[in-house]
Amino acid sequence: MKNFISWTLLLATMLFAACGGGEEPDGSNPTNSDITLSIAELKADATSLSVKISHTSATKYAYIVEQASLASSTYTAEELFEKGTTGACNTSGTTSFTVRNLTDDTEYAIYIVATNRENQMSDVAVRNFTTTTLPEYLLKSKSCTGFTASVRTPNTVPASSVIKWAITDLAFYNHNGGAGSEEKWLTRDEAIYSNYFTTRYDFDVNNNNSAFTKDGVTYYHYKTIQPGQPMILLLGEYSEGSHSEYGMGHYSPLFGANNPNGYFRKEVIISTKPSTLNQLPSVNVKVDSSGKGTISIAKPTNAAFLHYLILDQSKYDEILALIDNNTSLLQWFTSSEFATEHMGAKSSNQPVVTISAESLGLKEDTQYYVLVTAWEDESGMKQSFAKVEFTLSPAAPLPTDNTIIAHRGGSAEAGKSSTPDNSIASLKYAMSLGCYASEADIYWTKDNQIIIAHADSNCKINGLYPWESTLAQLQAAGKLSNGETLPSLEDYIRTVMVKGSKTKLCLDIKAITKPKTHHAESVKACQRACEIIVEMGAQNFCEFICSGYEDIVKNCAKYANAAGIDIGAMGNFSASKYKGWGYTWHNRDKGYEIPADKINSYINAGMEVSVFTIDSDADWALISSYYKSLRGITTNYPKRLLAKVRK
Repeated sequence: MKNFISWTLLLATMLFAACGGGEEPDGSNPTNSDITLSIAELKADATSLSVKISHTSATKYAYIVEQASLASSTYTAEELFEKGTTGACNTSGTTSFTVRNLTDDTEYAIYIVATNRENQMSDVAVRNFTTTTLPEYLLKSKSCTGFTASVRTPNTVPASSVIKWAITDLAFYNHNGGAGSEEKWLTRDEAIYSNYFTTRYDFDVNNNNSAFTKDGVTYYHYKTIQPGQPMILLLGEYSEGSHSEYGMGHYSPLFGANNPNGYFRKEVIISTKPSTLNQLPSVNVKVDSSGKGTISIAKPTNAAFLHYLILDQSKYDEILALIDNNTSLLQWFTSSEFATEHMGAKSSNQPVVTISAESLGLKEDTQYYVLVTAWEDESGMKQSFAKVEFTLSPAAPLPTDNTIIAHRGGSAEAGKSSTPDNSIASLKYAMSLGCYASEADIYWTKDNQIIIAHADSNCKINGLYPWESTLAQLQAAGKLSNGETLPSLEDYIRTVMVKGSKTKLCLDIKAITKPKTHHAESVKACQRACEIIVEMGAQNFCEFICSGYEDIVKNCAKYANAAGIDIGAMGNFSASKYKGWGYTWHNRDKGYEIPADKINSYINAGMEVSVFTIDSDADWALISSYYKSLRGITTNYPKRLLAKVRK
């Protein structure tokens, strides 16, 4: 019986406990195993914290953030809902929120709890984190419509001082620069001032038609920033003082020369850089030694506007100073207000702009620059840029001490891989030696241009017949071995018409024999080349040698003589015939014999004579007795032959 009673009492006690009997709960944490919360992610920056929590059966959350050094105790769930910040939980099981107004470079603790509809609460989740250090200046976003930035000022701002900030164009800032330029810009009427005594300040810049108000002060937005345009943000600490005319105010910069310990910052802001417009503007300079001629600027077909600026070396140097010698900003500069207002930059939507060189008042011995930026549309978010340098072309080459003509620029001697036939590199090689002339082959193209190239044995250039192709097609079909684009006659003339040059161009009008004779195209090459040479004022820098076919020889002489350009005939006709066709000199192939008596027959008839191609010692022996009487000596090895004639 006793055992029966004991078992009955034990069973009753167990049932009472299972039904919730026994000691009353204290109500401090009515948690339920069905509701959970965990911190899935924390991301802190200098002044804010992004939080993501994961939860089940939760409808609301609450949190408190304290500096870790100040945290005194662990919060209960009830205290978090009573004292903390609350929000609704998402039904998806994850909720994100942001904590703001934190202090940078500080360790914090965050306490988070959740509750369900029955007011049952989860366990409290706790995590420590540290904010990042806020720099003195932090650009948060930028575009061509403005920027948003954060500025941190000194933590200890004297009660009598004020921080002023201004935004200005980089060019204008530097143009008014020099000693004290920070003071000048921070005290201009249009500068934007901010008077405050906190340690951080946010401001926005959007456009010049709106404003924003903060702490009872209205701030006007800066104008729209051009793509790629550099701006300067200036911040300086001023002290309170008096002015004889204006009374009390913040006039004395604490960062001036006499008191350099004050706060000052200068930050360059570059708005969104434009993407590249896939076509470049083209610039064609045709100016002679007297400053006459034209500068033509062609707009890319897919561009809406051109901004262009022509300036001399001193103005160019001034621009470099304005943009802190960052030449990548030249592209922006052409469309800036400063370039328009102070340097005469212009814009145009015309396909081609032609400027009279005389109107620019160009001077000798001065370097000039043409800067051109093309915009795809009014926003300017796609741009391309071209810079061309030029000087006034000299009237003629300087006197030279030799009559050596470098055949195809002397590429055989210089190395055909790096200095291929008829390349700009080969021309420069001949110029570096001080040769009298550099020989090059010319061909007429379908679009009435002249290409400099050495055709193959089938009279093709890059696999194309030049008279059936445009200059652009021939250039696009292949490059020279050194990577150069096939040059045009204009390219060659611009290269040789430079100060100090002693070298002429000896332009070989090539006969076309395959797939059939094209004598008319050879004559057109001479005619068009004469036009280009006259347009560029290069008559004293060019001469022709003409194919030996009689009809080509006769017709080319007419065009060259009318243009005032020297022309010599190749072939084996008599001196009387050459003179009758209008020639004053004869270019004789050693294959037609070049003994002294043969040469003298032309000289005695009143003609000058040049010979080609003198490469070997045996060749030199043929002319060594009379080479001084020759107008020119063509060779593939100009350096070697110059050593002989300069002895």
